Amino acid sequence: MLPTAVLLVLVVSVVAKDNATCDGPCGLRFRQNPQGGFRVVGGQAAQQGAWPWMVSLQIFTPRNNRRYHACGGVLLNAHWVLTAAHCFNNKQKVYEWRMVFGAQEIEYGTDKPVRPPLQERYVEKVVTHDQYNYMTEGNDIALLKITPPVPCGPFIGPGCLPNSKAGPPKAAQTCYVAGWGYVKENAPRPSPTLMEARVDLINLELCNSTQWYNGRITASNLCAGYPSGKIDTCQRLQQLVEVLKGGSTFSGAKRVDTAAAAAEATEIPEVTLAS
Repeated sequence: MLPTAVLLVLVVSVVAKDNATCDGPCGLRFRQNPQGGFRVVGGQAAQQGAWPWMVSLQIFTPRNNRRYHACGGVLLNAHWVLTAAHCFNNKQKVYEWRMVFGAQEIEYGTDKPVRPPLQERYVEKVVTHDQYNYMTEGNDIALLKITPPVPCGPFIGPGCLPNSKAGPPKAAQTCYVAGWGYVKENAPRPSPTLMEARVDLINLELCNSTQWYNGRITASNLCAGYPSGKIDTCQRLQQLVEVLKGGSTFSGAKRVDTAAAAAEATEIPEVTLAS
């Protein structure tokens, strides 16, 4: 399955204040990594509060009363989470989904209750893009309505939507990815730790060359990674948020799911740019 993404815009500060209604300033970070060396393949864990808009979408199984991480999402406000439409291709019932906010560590298959400062919420409804194509994964966007509304506070804060006139980012920008997922090929379960990595946007012409995607990438897509490989979101690291960094602020974010591929030079992640 090819990876997908949703473009968001972020303006990031290092410290965020509590906001019980979750409708205050967006894109504020509680903490940033002083090392600045974000890697996933080879491994670096995100600090608590580094990505406060990250949401773990989990499937609840009534037969054993356990929750299993399935997808990632972006908190937009107290009422809505942005995610990928393909997470719902299997037509799970709305009541089978749970959303966990503020997590740095998650336990796959847990039956334990979520404890503060983490928050757990239900999905009231799923709204998928009316032009979503599950075959090509075009318009791979869905909104989840949160019930009851989630408050912002320690380690929980909203990301920002883009300006409606914002165009696609330019190549050579640095991107950051963060999320839970498989960090090794054939790993038995996703990483319980929120991971992060730094990758670069790749020129569309280069991505479409014969050794990579051979013309399959359109103008509505982005590529990110490194031509040399080894540092990217491969090795099945799924359910990510990707942010583009310009100067000292983050100017964009994307919801990403990557392919189940090792970090090789010929396998650059493809992402779909939301309109």
